[in-house]
Amino acid sequence: CIMASPTALWGCAVFLIYFRLLLAYGPRYFSNQRNLKHVSAQTYYDYTTHYFYQKIDHFGFAEDATFKQRYLVSDKYWSETGGVVLFYTGNEGDITWFCNNTGFMWDVAEELKALLVFAEHRYYGESLPFGDHSFSDPKHLNYLTSEQALADFAVLIRHLHETIPGARNSPFIAIGGSYGGMLAAWFRMK
Repeated sequence: CIMASPTALWGCAVFLIYFRLLLAYGPRYFSNQRNLKHVSAQTYYDYTTHYFYQKIDHFGFAEDATFKQRYLVSDKYWSETGGVVLFYTGNEGDITWFCNNTGFMWDVAEELKALLVFAEHRYYGESLPFGDHSFSDPKHLNYLTSEQALADFAVLIRHLHETIPGARNSPFIAIGGSYGGMLAAWFRMK
């Protein structure tokens, strides 16, 4: 890391932080995961994968196209009468990773009789507004904003209210971590 370019220094810093976290938390994390290493995430957490057509631009008139937003649903403990919907506001990554690593929602689902919904953030995972060309043209990145993502979540929740029995009268609780936590907070403020 000594006498390197700024990019290399940044990479070294990230590595050193990761290494420090691995030393501090790694043994605990990996010892808890030992029994799961041969179990796929899909079989460990029971959810189904769905897609919903979203507008690429919720606020303008220049782009009329749509894209498929992926979301995951677990109804294992869902009670149509008296249950809540825990809605994970996806952030910067594939939603299946967040679904399989957000234990809190899974831990409280039975007690809350909750329906779990994990919504993927646009431009991540399979939710690519312009498919394989989503990152090839800078103009396409104009739609990669927190405002567009919040609008995606609002439209998806409206769809869930209308299509899932019992969801219309159930409270939706937005949950997220890191950037997704900011989205959840902003979502509650809107």
